Amino acid sequence: MEVIVDNTVFTNFALIRREDILKKVFEDNLSTPDAVLAELQQGEEKGLLPKRDWNWLKVLRIESEQEKYSFDLFRQRLGKGESACLSLAANRNLKVLTDDLDTRRLAQRREIPVSGTIGVLVAAVKKGIISLEEGNRLLKKMIEYGFYSPLTALDSLL
Repeated sequence: MEVIVDNTVFTNFALIRREDILKKVFEDNLSTPDAVLAELQQGEEKGLLPKRDWNWLKVLRIESEQEKYSFDLFRQRLGKGESACLSLAANRNLKVLTDDLDTRRLAQRREIPVSGTIGVLVAAVKKGIISLEEGNRLLKKMIEYGFYSPLTALDSLL
């Protein structure tokens, strides 16, 4: 299943300079809306995020009338990036990666598959991309950078 990623997840991996994990876990099935890419680039320009290479990402745009309609509905409650992710996911049958609680709740209500940073780390461990020890170390580093995580270690999920 193709996966669409919100800024919250990109930010966590960018801050620790390990966006390569996203690329390895999802291979060619990873995309993001143009609105999210713009948010990432703004964060880099303002010095909030380290400059990273995002050229490997597939960038999606809201195109159909149904996608525009869904986007407008989600925009009543969410930001541009989150709304674009949910609209594209709902209309193109994609899984969403986000750590934003409101976005996750809306996705679940609409039966859109959703995961986040912890799910990516767990998948990376299960696929042998990183060890459990490295996954825990990376999670700790993300938390130090401000990621509000419900867990401090991945052990209970593996």
